[in-house]
Amino acid sequence: MKKINLLIYLTLILMLVLSACSSGGKQSTEQHESNKHPYHRIISLMPSNTEILYELGLGKKIVGVSTVDDYPKQVKDKKKFNAMKLNKEALLKAKPDLILAHESQKSTAGDVLKSLKKSGIKVVYIKDAQSIDETYDTFKQIGKITGKEKVANDLVRETKHNVEKVKSSIPNSQKSQQVFMEISSQPEIYTAGKHTFFNDMLKQLKVKNSFAGLEGWPKVSKEDIIKKNPDMMIATSGISQKAYQKEVKGRGGFNQVKAVKNNRIKAVDGDKISRPGPRIDDGLKVLEKAIYEEKTN
Repeated sequence: MKKINLLIYLTLILMLVLSACSSGGKQSTEQHESNKHPYHRIISLMPSNTEILYELGLGKKIVGVSTVDDYPKQVKDKKKFNAMKLNKEALLKAKPDLILAHESQKSTAGDVLKSLKKSGIKVVYIKDAQSIDETYDTFKQIGKITGKEKVANDLVRETKHNVEKVKSSIPNSQKSQQVFMEISSQPEIYTAGKHTFFNDMLKQLKVKNSFAGLEGWPKVSKEDIIKKNPDMMIATSGISQKAYQKEVKGRGGFNQVKAVKNNRIKAVDGDKISRPGPRIDDGLKVLEKAIYEEKTN
């Protein structure tokens, strides 16, 4: 499986686990603690958190990242940990003083992380950002934990400005479109529903999500998609645009779907648009271009 597919798969699994958990209570106050003594050996178990740390100027203090981290290029030299199957001994060997985990890992790796806390390692669960605004909150959260609050606030302002530039480039004359986001095709089709990062991005770009009526990351059938009759279909799973167009056109009954009839079938770099981190403005621009550029032949 390609690296990008692994990232999409990990993100999907984490989101499905998180949505199934009863995590509606208040977040632990430790998430918002301000640390007066900056950490020197940090392990990040989620790519978006890693990117935030680098933007805050903490790249040299990172001693470990997840196996699906691939940005920035410096992460290739960091120790890698399987976030889906944490190994306590391997983590201890890296001698971290701070581990940044994803909120969903309370369920997937809670026992290991609790044990590491008992060993004296600071473990902080970073909030699951389900919108662009919530992404700004994670910037601030990580900035507060690491003593980089001012830098984090500057990053929020800069990213907000860049996001607004993308939104202002949307043609006013464009008729609202209905978009189907395909985040996984095999063995079953999954899409993004409400309360997801992708759904918020589509809202920001003034288009309708075909499955905004469903929660989280639902599995949908080909018949479901045909009934929705989207104006556009966009794949984020790492498949090439040519391959995705061939696959969709080969699905029975899809020849009557507006996206197929008008050849509005696109594939985008899921790596850029799936991470709620400092590159969200770049991801939004990629999605905006796919939606509003002239249709391909």
